[in-house]
Amino acid sequence: MGESTIEDLWNKLEPKTQEWLRANPGILILPRSVTATLLQASDHAGALEGVDRNGQFTLSAEDRFFLRSAAFSAPVGHPVPPGAPSG
Repeated sequence: MGESTIEDLWNKLEPKTQEWLRANPGILILPRSVTATLLQASDHAGALEGVDRNGQFTLSAEDRFFLRSAAFSAPVGHPVPPGAPSG
């Protein structure tokens, strides 16, 4: 199975994690705690290729674009459907 994106995992994330990601749309590297949450939400072990030895994850351009769109297109605490147009 291939690498997952934040968008792929979005609806599996708890609202608290979605809210944190929306509040930090310009982040380039996810901290360990957020990376661990994404790994738990994924269906396969290799879901996030590129997690470093410190447990941090560098976001792809696609992930950063999705997070910026999510931050400005939906109220905090509400799910963003995959492929939602940016506001």
